[in-house]
Amino acid sequence: MAMRENVILFLAVWIVVSAILSPSTGIFLTIALIGILIALEVGEFYLTKDVKDSLKFSAYLLLLAFAFIVARKVYEVIK
Repeated sequence: MAMRENVILFLAVWIVVSAILSPSTGIFLTIALIGILIALEVGEFYLTKDVKDSLKFSAYLLLLAFAFIVARKVYEVIK
């Protein structure tokens, strides 16, 4: 199995396990972001440019969702 396939397999297993074990959507999105960032870092030399671009786009979307989650939690603490 090629290293590229191992990275994609890791990410798929990570997402499925985190979806099953996460008690809330916010925690799932945060764990998914961590998994994508790990896959990008480990697979930097093994993934094609198209795959890296799509993972980066996914990471940017999840970072935006993470920012909203943090902002909501800060608002709850201040309120």
